[in-house]
Amino acid sequence: MNAVKAPLPRGVRRLVKLAETGSTQAVARGLADEGAPDGTLVWALRQSAGRGRMGRRWRSAPGGLYISWLIRPRFAPGKLAEFSLACGAAAAAALGEFGVETAVKPPNDVLARGTDGRWRKLCGILCEASGDSKSLHWLVVGVGVNVDNDPTLKRATSLKALTGRRVGLEPVLRAMMRRLARARRVVGASR
Repeated sequence: MNAVKAPLPRGVRRLVKLAETGSTQAVARGLADEGAPDGTLVWALRQSAGRGRMGRRWRSAPGGLYISWLIRPRFAPGKLAEFSLACGAAAAAALGEFGVETAVKPPNDVLARGTDGRWRKLCGILCEASGDSKSLHWLVVGVGVNVDNDPTLKRATSLKALTGRRVGLEPVLRAMMRRLARARRVVGASR
């Protein structure tokens, strides 16, 4: 595990940084079941089994940002869809801070407009929760961003391809967590 320069990003109380894992989402879910605190962030430099909605594989080459944020929200399960959409908007805003034009493709993709005018996938979001009909025990927000990697899919892009320069993972992580923490407060999921 490596350390992030202090202080921790906004909304993060505990950071678990891994060189490689199967899936940050699986690690975060396991930590949630073990009682990990609200604000635990799992960050991997590479995933061998990253996934998106409906079990779709997320290609997780080095140079991308792969995180899963464990929260223990105070909202009813009925607000989960609203929070998921707010996470998409937060991710789009965070990535827009790097000088790219972004848009949310509901429910969970962030697209960016390339120099050719075409929209391509830049980021994917996956929210998974555990609870009952009255409350959520935990919620894991998984985010995968193509930052300095070269996506293999034609319908995908990266910040490096869009800006013509390496951006670095930590600035993207900090922008993403600042925006996600804000979305959490707006939806009323803060502790």
